[in-house]
Amino acid sequence: MSNQSNRPPTALERLDAEFSSIISKDSLSPLPAPRFISLLSTGLDSPIATFLMMRQGLDPITLSFLNGQAQAGENQEKILQIGQKLVELTGRRMIMLFVDYDRFLERFQHTSETRLTCILCKRTMMDMAKTLAQRYQAKYIVNGDILGEQASQTLDNLFVVHQINREIPVVRPLIGFDKLDVIKLSQNIGLFELSLLKGPACEFNPPFPETRAKIDQVRKIEAEIDRAGLREEILSQITLKIIEPVTSKN
Repeated sequence: MSNQSNRPPTALERLDAEFSSIISKDSLSPLPAPRFISLLSTGLDSPIATFLMMRQGLDPITLSFLNGQAQAGENQEKILQIGQKLVELTGRRMIMLFVDYDRFLERFQHTSETRLTCILCKRTMMDMAKTLAQRYQAKYIVNGDILGEQASQTLDNLFVVHQINREIPVVRPLIGFDKLDVIKLSQNIGLFELSLLKGPACEFNPPFPETRAKIDQVRKIEAEIDRAGLREEILSQITLKIIEPVTSKN
């Protein structure tokens, strides 16, 4: 027997097997729930965006990028708590994917245009969400963008970020909200206290981020990084958690 057959399955192989089982079960249902990929972080916005879609009867696959080597475990634990709360609120199963992102962010910092770090980061997240949506038959990508709230969320930068994904529809439930809207909704459903458990700020934010990125300029910088290789590296080290809703026993 070969060494390869004796080795434990990789994270991606486990993920493929899990989704093969889910898709097989879904095929037995006359009306299987659509799946979506949610870019879920420890902030206020993306949990609310995820909740709004789950409330509509869609099943989430969350994708979270962890940075800060010392605090990655702390951030993951907070996201798991948020996920548990969302499952309790909606009664829907949640599949959670995690990426340790530091070494990839370091590459963005070493390009010739450090002010584009946030744009490169967001495009990579969107590219991974698209890749996983295609791999696991998710119909939508969901994120917590609020127009103009951050440097990466200006109209110019949103255009550049989303040029990397022309195949999968992106739903932004909060795009026209302001922060007070999000805070109020978060308080109403009991997520606000979890969001107050602050994780570390991103140490890779440039001092002067670009607010009007140009797509040709961004693509030129990405050519320095080897995006296809980056995508494969990220896929190879994704970790998986699953939160099942609690069913009442009669």
